[in-house]
Amino acid sequence: MDSTIDHTRLINSRNEDLFEKVQSKFEVSFEPSYNGEHSVYTIGSSITFYIPVGVYSVDAFTHELLHAYIDYHEAYIGGNFKNTMWQSNILKQLLDPPLAEHITNSIAHTLMLPLYLERGFERSIFLLDYHEFKAEPGFIGQIARYYKQGALYNLSAIRNFIGKYFAFKCDPNPTFNYNAQLLQLKEIDTQLYQILEDYFTRWAGYDFTADLLSEYRDINADFYTSLKPWINGKRFG
Repeated sequence: MDSTIDHTRLINSRNEDLFEKVQSKFEVSFEPSYNGEHSVYTIGSSITFYIPVGVYSVDAFTHELLHAYIDYHEAYIGGNFKNTMWQSNILKQLLDPPLAEHITNSIAHTLMLPLYLERGFERSIFLLDYHEFKAEPGFIGQIARYYKQGALYNLSAIRNFIGKYFAFKCDPNPTFNYNAQLLQLKEIDTQLYQILEDYFTRWAGYDFTADLLSEYRDINADFYTSLKPWINGKRFG
C-alpha cells in the first residue's frame, strides 16, 4: 500500500490561507497515521501532520491545522500550562499528563471552533465524539462518593471532577445540556468549581490571534495562584 500523503488534496479555498501562514513559520511535513485518526505534533520550528492512509478529509485536516494555527500565533497553551502548574508537587500529581492534555486540548477546541465554523465547516464533524453525551449515568455520584474520605482527598476523584468539568463546558454539541451535571459538581466542591469557572471564563474571552502580550501565560499563572489556597491544608492520596 502506498503510504505517501498527497497534502494538496487536504487544502482548498476554506483553509488555504491557514496552511500558508503555518507553512511560512514552520517546516511542515506529513506522515501516515495508522490508528485511523488525524493528529498534529509541533516541536520547535517543525510541525508534522499525521493523516490516515488514503483518507483525504479537508474537514478533519482543518481541525488539526487550527491547532497548528494557535502555535503559529505563539500561544503555547499546553506547554505553558504544564510549566506553570507543575511548579507545585501536589498540582503535578493532580494535573498529571493525561489530565493536563485533556484540559488544554479542550481549551484549544473552544478557541478553534468559531474559526472552524466561520470557514463553512460543519459543527457536527468538528470532533469524532461530537454525538457522544459526556455524562455517563452515575459517574458524578461516584466522584462524590470517593472525593473525600475522612480527612483525605482522593486524587483520582478530583481528576475526574476536573476532567468532567472541561468535558461538559467545552462540548461543541449545543443539543446537550449539562446544567444538572455541573450543578452536581458544584455541590461536591464549591471552591474548586468556582476556580474552574473563573479559569474557563478567561479563556472564553481570549483571542489567540491578537495576543501580543502573551496573555495566555497570565491566565495560567492566575489559575495556579487561585489553586494554591485551595490545596493548602489538604491531604491528598
